[in-house]
Amino acid sequence: MNAVPQWRLAGDWFDICSCDIPCPCEFAQRPTGNHCQGVLAWHVREGQYGDVKLDGLTLVALGEFEGNLWAARQGP
Repeated sequence: MNAVPQWRLAGDWFDICSCDIPCPCEFAQRPTGNHCQGVLAWHVREGQYGDVKLDGLTLVALGEFEGNLWAARQGP
């Protein structure tokens, strides 16, 4: 079995969504109006994954969902 490489990240993140502030989703609650659309952005100031340097990497994620993302789902 292969070992997982050592990794470390230090940086900044920002998020914004269509929910009321504070976003109930961050507290494992149903989103405002039962629907959430959001943007997450991360900027890695310093980081590595094994021998791979991640300094300066910026990532953006778009998301959308209905209902409580953290609630257990039943059935298909």
